[in-house]
Order: sequence, then structure tokens, then C-alpha cells
Amino acid sequence: MKNRSVLFLWFGQSQANLADVLYIVALISILYAQNSSPVLLSCIPFTITAAKFLSSFTVPFLIDRYRAKRILVVSQLLKTSVLSMFFLWHMSLISMLCCVALIAFFDGWAAPVQSSMLPHLVDKEKLLKWNSMFNVTDQTIQIAAYPLGSFLIISWDATGLLWLSFSLFSLSLVFMQAIRMNVHSSKTKQKQGLKEGWKLIWHYPRLRVLLVMEVLEGMAAGVWASAIVYVFVKEILNKNEAWWGYINSSFFVGTVLGGFVLLKISVEQERSLYHIVILGSLFSGFFTLLFGVISVPFLSLLLSFTIGIALQISATCSYTLTQTAVPLEKLPKVLSATLSVSYVTFGLSVLLLGAVASLNVTAAFLTAGGLIVISGCVGLFLRNYALAN
Repeated sequence: MKNRSVLFLWFGQSQANLADVLYIVALISILYAQNSSPVLLSCIPFTITAAKFLSSFTVPFLIDRYRAKRILVVSQLLKTSVLSMFFLWHMSLISMLCCVALIAFFDGWAAPVQSSMLPHLVDKEKLLKWNSMFNVTDQTIQIAAYPLGSFLIISWDATGLLWLSFSLFSLSLVFMQAIRMNVHSSKTKQKQGLKEGWKLIWHYPRLRVLLVMEVLEGMAAGVWASAIVYVFVKEILNKNEAWWGYINSSFFVGTVLGGFVLLKISVEQERSLYHIVILGSLFSGFFTLLFGVISVPFLSLLLSFTIGIALQISATCSYTLTQTAVPLEKLPKVLSATLSVSYVTFGLSVLLLGAVASLNVTAAFLTAGGLIVISGCVGLFLRNYALAN
């Protein structure tokens, strides 16, 4: 039953993630046809990030009142209901952004809840492999969904793509409803619910160290935003827009390969996982520094691919360490707290590194690489503290 349930969770989340991308592709097409302003189009990712950040604060209250499966199912049901509004009447820009915000808000419940369900559905020694499986699937969808959506827009139209997204949302809901898991969460007072995730992070040394590393690496993550890579390609590599796509694609292909690497190896000891996290950070930081100073296109392509591998391996092992650090009933609150931090740090990273790149794009990559190397050094110097019981 557990094996079937984890497959239902995997299938359900995959369908939902694919639909999340396809409906955004459809909306971008609709908005561009109405008004081709890049500023308006940039409102979509900003709205999604802001809504998910706000959503992360509501997860602890939901966890105290409802089972994880119920939250996941209701989240998907609400997303499907909001998406259906696009078929009911002609929407203005504000109405569309409100619907995007609502879908992203409800989707913000799913990430920490789904990740907290996984340790209940698989044995501990298989947790890393299943985390890798979920990550590989998600990264593959991120790579394939945008070109697939573009092709379907040409073959059908935006409305047809919205119907496909609605169908995938509905199918995802069926799979999620089929999950069998009976886990009751411990109750806490309303005021304590929001703080409990942070208290748990403060209580466990491993979580404190991993959070510091995540903040440092999150502040570096914005360097891979499309705009900064675009400037690097034009100004440093002196190549056309095609190379912008090549470098982005090689990075994401690297993340997929990193996930496959973890599927093929067996790492059960927490100390070994932690050492992999450190090595992944140090290698990805070093390669990011090299990426910033090398102006040979082929080497840049190879480095972006290698960075994707190292970052994916490090991030997946770090996530697995977090999942096994606290009692399972408390895990959603810890994950919602760390997700809120990741949203803030990524947003700040895009702004700050974007400002640095406007002055000197090489300096942006050197700054990012330095932050990742510092993250690895923090993990290295505090390894005994982080692994203490």
C-alpha cells in the first residue's frame, strides 16, 4: 500500500507541476497578444513568488488542524477551481493576476506538505532515492514543459492549452485522493504554530547549519536568472541569443543528471550525506567562479552543466538531511519555514546580483561563486556541531 501511495503522490505532483507550467505559458501568450509590454509579463513570476511566500506562513496553522493528505487534496481542488474561472468570462489583466496569485498561494501549501508526506510513505534508506526521483521529474518537466507549451500554442491556441492544464489538474486530484496515509499532527496553540518551525530549526544544530548554508546559496541563486545569463552571453561571450538558451539548457540538464546520479548510488549514513552537501557546495562555488572569469563559450557550456550537477546533488542531500532531522509530525512546519527563507533570499538575490550585473556581469558571478564557497566552508568548519545529536 505504501509503494502504491508514493507512486500516486509522484504521479499526482508530476501532473500538477506540468500543468503549472503549461497554464503560465498560455497566460503569457494571452497577455502578450493583448499588450506586449515586458513589464506586464514580468508581473507573472513576481506574483507567483510573492503569493507562495505569503502562503508559507499559513502552512503551520493548517498542519495543526488537518491531515497532510487533506491539505494536499484541498490545495489541488482549489487550484483546479480557480483555473476553471478562465473559461467562465473574459478577464482583465488584474483578474488574471489575481487568479495566478490564488493558484500560487494554494500551490504554496503543496510543497512542504508533499515533502513531509514522503518520509511516511517510504523507508528511511530509500528516502534519498525518492527525493532524487521527485527532483529529476520536476527538473525534466521544467526543461520540457516550456518548449512543449510553445509547440502546443502554435498547434492549438492558448484556450486549448488552458483546457489541457485543467485536465492535468483534475487528473492530479484523482491521484492525490487515492493516497492512503493516516497521520495525525500534534496540536499547538495558534500563536505558537507560526513560531514552532523556527523553534525547531533553532533547537537542532543540523538544521541551523543547513539553514545558514541555504541562505548563502540562496543569495547566489539569482545569478542564474535569465536576464543575468543573457547579459553574460552578450557582453562576455559575444554570442547571440541562441547561446543564452544553450547555457540555460545545459544547467538544467546538469541538474537532471545530478538527480540520476543519486538514484544510482546508495548513501544511508547521515554523516556521508552531510559530507556530500559540503563537497557539492564547494565544487559548485568553485565552478561558478571559473564560469565568471572564462570567456570561452564551449567551456562556459561545460561549466554550467557541471554546476547543475553539483548543485542538484548538494540540494537533494541537504533536503534529505532536513527530512530526517525532526519528528515527522513536525516536519511540515520546518519545511514551510525554510521555504519562506528561500523565497526571500532568491528575490533579494535577483535584485542585488542584477544590480551588480548592471555594473559588471563578471562581478555578479564572482560574488555568487564566493557566496557558495563560503557556504561550503561554513558546513565544513561546523560539521561536528551539525552532526551532533
